[in-house]
Amino acid sequence: MSEDKAKKLAAEIQASSSSETFDLAGYGPEGLAQLVKAGLGTPIRSAEMMRLTFVCGGGKKVRQKYADNLPSLFGDALKSSGFVEDRGAAASLDCQGRYKFQHDTDKDLKFVHVFPRIAPPDTPGGEGDAALSPADLVIFADLPAFRTMVAKKTPSFSQRRRALDVLKAAKARLAAIEAKQLAELQPLSEEEQSYYDSSDADGLQAKQDFLQALLEEMIAAGQLTKPEQSAVLEQLQQKLEAVEAQVAAAAAAGSSKKEAKLREAREKLEARRAAVSALKPIANRPKFASEIGAVQKRLAALDALERSAKVLSLDDALKLNARPKLLEDLKAMQAESRGWFAE
Repeated sequence: MSEDKAKKLAAEIQASSSSETFDLAGYGPEGLAQLVKAGLGTPIRSAEMMRLTFVCGGGKKVRQKYADNLPSLFGDALKSSGFVEDRGAAASLDCQGRYKFQHDTDKDLKFVHVFPRIAPPDTPGGEGDAALSPADLVIFADLPAFRTMVAKKTPSFSQRRRALDVLKAAKARLAAIEAKQLAELQPLSEEEQSYYDSSDADGLQAKQDFLQALLEEMIAAGQLTKPEQSAVLEQLQQKLEAVEAQVAAAAAAGSSKKEAKLREAREKLEARRAAVSALKPIANRPKFASEIGAVQKRLAALDALERSAKVLSLDDALKLNARPKLLEDLKAMQAESRGWFAE
């Protein structure tokens, strides 16, 4: 079982916002362990409880796709991540971390219904120990899940631009593997084969196109900080210089038609540069900014209290005991405020 295949399905699981069905055809013990750890080992951010249904067997028509003991193997993987089997489990908050088996005789399919642990969308923290990196999630998630991730986890232009770079690198890696396969006619390494089998060139391109359009919209709407504006202007300047060189080369070669097209492209770049230069930079307000400020204020007061020379009262001592939890909350909120691909 490909590790990247498990990552891809885990990304879809983590992006779930309502009850979904997933197919475990071809999974064995190792792949199931990776899938459960990455997809179900950390709470799924959702406003509502859900039921995740995993197809893990069936009758004669589908039997060859699944290991005979797949339901029990999946159950073992779930138990190793703290899930408990409960035949009466349902999609309610008090059933988080439970699962149950079902043999649907009408459909002639075997299911394992998992009731994952849920974290409210605006709850800070919870991602520090996530099994999948942000890069894994943007590469392997399907397009609808990817759009949700981008909206929630990459609020700024620069973060979305770095996410775009991740997608470009992933697409380039896939193209290099395909080229090697065609040119050398040699077997790919296990890692290359895993990546090739789990990657979707069209899906990567669709996500790349979506992000590129989103970045263009942000520029048009003036949603750039001062450093982001400077970075865009620098990139436009580099493009202008490249086009200038091409214009000169076309003129020297006497290619008037090509020169005219290049001059038109140069004019568009100059107009775009002027428009970006005229933008008034914005200041991004971090998520949880007011909450972070309040906690920092409380911590500063506790620091002052601890430094004081007076003997602490019982009430003051109890206040100091709250510091570890405040520090933990502060760290979680700061991490959530940064989102993905922050500098």
